Amino acid sequence: MTVPTEWILMVLLALATVISTLAAIIYRSLATEIASLRTIVAKLQDDVDRLSKGCGLGTCLYKNR
Repeated sequence: MTVPTEWILMVLLALATVISTLAAIIYRSLATEIASLRTIVAKLQDDVDRLSKGCGLGTCLYKNR
């Protein structure tokens, strides 16, 4: 019993298609998550910059750190 070459090629093509589709889905989901995390980090960095300047008083704890 022999397996036709076309069947083997079709199975390999189907596997390659499934793998590339899954890789594209994973990449897109991670890219959107990273983009949203970057915006959160940017907002937090703005807060850190604002707090590191202190409140303006000479006894401010944040200003002397």
